[in-house]
Amino acid sequence: MANFNYLEGRNEVLDVCRSYLRATQALQADLLRSWIAPTAESLDAPMPLALATVEAGVLNLRNQLRELQMLAAPRVISAAEDLYEAIRAAADAQFGLHLRSPGNGGRLCDLDGEAFAHHSERVGSALEEFSQAVGRQTVSAGGPDRDKMTRIARAIPPDASWMTFLLSRKPLHRVPAWVAAGVDDAQETLQRDIIDFTDPGLVRLHQDLVDALGRLADEFGGTFPPEDSDTLSYTEVPPEWKRTNPTRYYETLQALSHAREDVLGAYKKLMNAMSSQSPAPDPQPPAGQSLHITAGDNSPVNVSAPYAQASNRSTASATVGLSSDDAAAKPWWNRGAVLWTALGSVAAVAGAIAAIVALYK
Repeated sequence: MANFNYLEGRNEVLDVCRSYLRATQALQADLLRSWIAPTAESLDAPMPLALATVEAGVLNLRNQLRELQMLAAPRVISAAEDLYEAIRAAADAQFGLHLRSPGNGGRLCDLDGEAFAHHSERVGSALEEFSQAVGRQTVSAGGPDRDKMTRIARAIPPDASWMTFLLSRKPLHRVPAWVAAGVDDAQETLQRDIIDFTDPGLVRLHQDLVDALGRLADEFGGTFPPEDSDTLSYTEVPPEWKRTNPTRYYETLQALSHAREDVLGAYKKLMNAMSSQSPAPDPQPPAGQSLHITAGDNSPVNVSAPYAQASNRSTASATVGLSSDDAAAKPWWNRGAVLWTALGSVAAVAGAIAAIVALYK
């Protein structure tokens, strides 16, 4: 049952990622159509259809990003946020060009060729990065990587006695033999495992831990058995160094402490990264209504009504920085209204939404 829940949750994450990818691909096409469309006829004219389509799509994408942020791994979320910001920036640039050049008659991309090239490339690169991030999560969440995670957890369980000793952060003027043996065994076990992670990030973090264990083992090797005892239960930094060579004594203690902190830090980073590869699914609210409409020039317009919980905390916002000249002549479709009561030439959308509401009454 646990394995079934894991697979079910993983499939849900992938479905959300695919939906987000398709939405961004559609927006990429909408942005291109807007770049090659003519500018607004005037500041008093209805919002151009191409621009309205992009604006509605960006708001829809923001809602999808919120859902993805609840489910996906951190690096996938980061790539998704970067992609959203790239699309948002391109939409802002288009909006600004419409404000500055109403009635120009030329194509939007001709007004600022550098902005067209820059934003188109940025969106394309961000989309590729997001696609690769999702692909890496898909690969690393199963098969060899999952098996390797299991082997690492067995080699260094967090409740291992030597790990507990390191976590206590006691002074290391004495090193119990079983602690040194535990560090040696863990490093050897990780090094003997010849099957590597397929995820490059996990490969690096795994190697960082192996290296840190090696440095700590070397520092332990620089301690000595006590002179007045036949037992080998521990080694120590010779206490007489405090008198004869205090600099060496305290530098050795400091090196031992740094090596221990490197191991604990590397272990924590690797364990956190591995746990993020297969996040447990949280209960999700039902998907909101989604409507796809073909407008007058056969351009698709996507409108989503996201699910809102009883707390009514769902919000949406969109702003653009205007110069003082722009602020003096704001069109009726200025973004200050955030969600326009009508989207100009996309008024058919409002009628369609009303029809949906009527069906569910």
